[in-house]
Amino acid sequence: MASSRDSAPSSDSGDRSGPPIPSTRQTPSTIYQIQIALLRSQVATLETALEQEREQRQAVIDRYERVIDGR
Repeated sequence: MASSRDSAPSSDSGDRSGPPIPSTRQTPSTIYQIQIALLRSQVATLETALEQEREQRQAVIDRYERVIDGR
């Protein structure tokens, strides 16, 4: 005896609002691209912090050199 679930059509032909749901093939790729974007952002942030630290160190070195030259 067949249930009502067995007689339902296998595909949904009704209209859907909104974007289509990504297939499982697209989802890992999208996640991968998001992870890459986040990592690139983190690298850029770290590079900026590193450059600022280098500038601060150089400012300290310059200050000490001026003090030493003033003796």
